[in-house]
Amino acid sequence: MIAMKNTPVSGKRLYTLFEAYNPFGPDLGLRPPEERKTVLAANANFPFGLELAGFLQAAALDGGSPIIIQFSGSALAREGRGVAGSREVPYLKALRLGARMGLTVLESYMDAYNPPFVAVALDHFAVPDVDKARQDDDCHEEARPYLVGRQSAVSMLNQALEASSAYGVPAPDKDQVEMWVGYLSSGSYANAVAGFVACLEALKPAWAMIDTEEMPPALNYAVTRHICNLVKDRGFDAVLEAEYGATGQAGSGEGYVRLYGEELHKFARQIAGFVKYTGARGISYPIGMEHAAPLGRRHEPDTLRLETVQREIIKEAGYYAPFAQHGGTGARQLARGLVAKNNVNAHFLVTMARNLLKHFIENKEAVEQGHKSACGSDIYIAAAQAVCRAAVEKMKEAGTYGWFGHGLP
Repeated sequence: MIAMKNTPVSGKRLYTLFEAYNPFGPDLGLRPPEERKTVLAANANFPFGLELAGFLQAAALDGGSPIIIQFSGSALAREGRGVAGSREVPYLKALRLGARMGLTVLESYMDAYNPPFVAVALDHFAVPDVDKARQDDDCHEEARPYLVGRQSAVSMLNQALEASSAYGVPAPDKDQVEMWVGYLSSGSYANAVAGFVACLEALKPAWAMIDTEEMPPALNYAVTRHICNLVKDRGFDAVLEAEYGATGQAGSGEGYVRLYGEELHKFARQIAGFVKYTGARGISYPIGMEHAAPLGRRHEPDTLRLETVQREIIKEAGYYAPFAQHGGTGARQLARGLVAKNNVNAHFLVTMARNLLKHFIENKEAVEQGHKSACGSDIYIAAAQAVCRAAVEKMKEAGTYGWFGHGLP
């Protein structure tokens, strides 16, 4: 008998898991805290093998835990261009090569550890900055099918402006609209769309994020709807995560403003309308986190905003859109359940680097003298084990560690 190959789950199956973890009951009241669960989404970086070994071993322990393995657009390009980061490798080719390498390593460790539930995600695939893209930008030959004509761009914007206005998004002036038409019909935008599609084709992810960062809300309505429609029309089985407002970088958390009362309601309405109009199945918006938070810097998640917005999305869009927390490394606590998908990257990078640093400090003289025992692969195996332990801690924090041993849906 030939054993069935253990493969990553589909987007449909991943979304079914999130629906099972929906923190709201039929009456839209929050379920008891002990019933709320979050799925760990762990980012893999160059060299993919070290982190993936730790992540997948953790996902297989004690009956198994669900895990999402994430590859960002920049991580795929870096892997595909090799250790020298050669710009001679075309961008789209680099994305495909990086995806192929990541999946090969991922599937190898899945065969080794046999974790029960692994989903692949495309994380942070950024579109160009609005103020840098122009209609006369160069368009790669492979991206030409994704060029948006001027009339189509005008139509996309008019529809988005009408929809966003109905949800309280301020109308832009004529100069802004003209700039946005140029943006949507630019070669830079077409290149980004082509890159996003290339990643979906190569990775076949169950989850995919289009990173619109601080894009003006009305334009974001247009761009995200365009990408969502493209994903559907191409038949990709991926939960598309849209972003409404940026999660800041390290040091920017102090600028976060909590909203209350009518202001919070207005914000929730804008996002609910955004999800309904675009058709996005996952969502991210600021809740006080920051990317790459250093050790000792922690932020309290804005659970009032989370609960208010997530409930409003269900009311308006008619379906549950799991919330993806970016900057999970710096969360003072995990808003379990309200955060459906906890993205963690820096925590694992730091864990691995500190483990390597400890080894080299303790074995400095032996390494300098060239002793094989101090320089062999055991160094990196130990680093992968440290990542495994760190992943287990995050799964326990999320309430999903070993959950397959307890009848996970």
